[in-house]
Amino acid sequence: MKLLDRVFRMEEINGAERCPTYLYRWTLLKFRGRGVYLHHFVGDDWSLDLHDHPKRFISIGLWGKYRETTPRYCGAPCHCLVDEKVQIFRAPWIRTFPAEHIHRISMVDGGECWTLVIVLKAVRPWGFWHLGEFIPWRKYVGSETADKMKACQ
Repeated sequence: MKLLDRVFRMEEINGAERCPTYLYRWTLLKFRGRGVYLHHFVGDDWSLDLHDHPKRFISIGLWGKYRETTPRYCGAPCHCLVDEKVQIFRAPWIRTFPAEHIHRISMVDGGECWTLVIVLKAVRPWGFWHLGEFIPWRKYVGSETADKMKACQ
């Protein structure tokens, strides 16, 4: 990891310092709104609320596993939220997601996970989903809701 830190820009993701770092992200390549990142998940997403992304992305599982929680809807005509679907993904994998993919990542049995992520151009704002309502990420991170919904104690 020290070599990665010397060669590539590293970010610690922790919900505006609400929780301990759960993700280390190295920027391997950025070009015209696209990018390639190396992710090292070391804990659960900082918020209990699900989130989406601004960009379509491709995730390549390199090592480890994680648990992904996604919403499950009742379907047409109401599209109401019924409950959540939980799946465990073990490396190796190649998965692709639209920007609108809503999820939350957590670790399995306190483990870790390494992924290579390729992101395309931004197509929308991103944010969190609280009680079925979309909240843009900047507004969410600065809110009391974010404090109440943090995953860490």
